[in-house]
Amino acid sequence: MGCFVKICGLANPADVDAVAALAPDALGFVCWPGSKRYARPADVAKWTRGLPSGIKRVGVFVDATPDEVRRTIETAALDIAQLHGAETAAAFRNFPHPLWRSVTLRGETDPDLSGWSVDAYLIDTYSPKSPGGTGEPGDWDRARAFVKAASRPVLLAGGLTPANVREARRRVCPWGVDVSSGVEKAPGLKDIEKVRLFIESCRVD
Repeated sequence: MGCFVKICGLANPADVDAVAALAPDALGFVCWPGSKRYARPADVAKWTRGLPSGIKRVGVFVDATPDEVRRTIETAALDIAQLHGAETAAAFRNFPHPLWRSVTLRGETDPDLSGWSVDAYLIDTYSPKSPGGTGEPGDWDRARAFVKAASRPVLLAGGLTPANVREARRRVCPWGVDVSSGVEKAPGLKDIEKVRLFIESCRVD
């Protein structure tokens, strides 16, 4: 049995249809206007109207308030909110929708996640220029230690490609994987053959 697979950074309806046909577990849409992969919530709702019920719709947020996230979830018909900014646990306490929290493993200690009540964590690579989608792999040994200690499922992101995802899974043993730039022709434009190869690599042990 393979792991949970999320294809992120979808930004046009043709890619949504083509990627959905390959049956990943989740599609990701960047709801942060500062991204090259930004997708307007109303457009996401249109693009995913006929999406199979087994494929989750994940919205990626950066420094949005809980009210902003709620409104976007409703407008875009999302299933999960993935937080990538400096959001606080206190602000999102008792949030009424499933939450994933992005973490970066840098410095000598792991991030302080006390107070957070989330459904999953997502390890991404730190960059001072971007909160995600860097295309750079992180420290897989440290990621493995985080996975082993985590109280929630963990997805691995950062620099994953069809060529390295099997090795990443072997090294880190995450619950799931998340890819964006590693299966693109350009920001927001997917290479569907790379997406197919990536998903196939995740469906085998």
